[in-house]
Amino acid sequence: RLLSMAGGMSVKEWVVIHKIKALHDNGKGLSIRAISQELGLSRNTVRKYLRMDENAISEQIEDSSRTKRLDDHRDYLIHLLKEFPKLSAVKIARKLQAKVGELPASDRSIRRYVRTLKEEVASAQMRYYEPILD
Repeated sequence: RLLSMAGGMSVKEWVVIHKIKALHDNGKGLSIRAISQELGLSRNTVRKYLRMDENAISEQIEDSSRTKRLDDHRDYLIHLLKEFPKLSAVKIARKLQAKVGELPASDRSIRRYVRTLKEEVASAQMRYYEPILD
């Protein structure tokens, strides 16, 4: 797993942003098109990060006013994960669809949301070890 840094960004994301800024070198380095081809990113993404300073990037990522479409169903999803920790995201999506009808997000978004919830729920559960007696 990637370590998390300021603003909930992973180390990998920070490395990419620093690479973009280093490759561009305040206009003295590679062009935006060359950077996007080099890193496999959209030119718009490269342009966005070049326009922002690191503080602005951190603020954008940690903006708590942004909500996800599945946040309305978060309690139900956590309940399912606590009751059935091994339940797949696809089966969770089916249960949610049976409960609410049309799903508010794509399959990929649901899988991503469930993955983060599983990590939260798993870290909240304490492991219990018993000593082995001979």
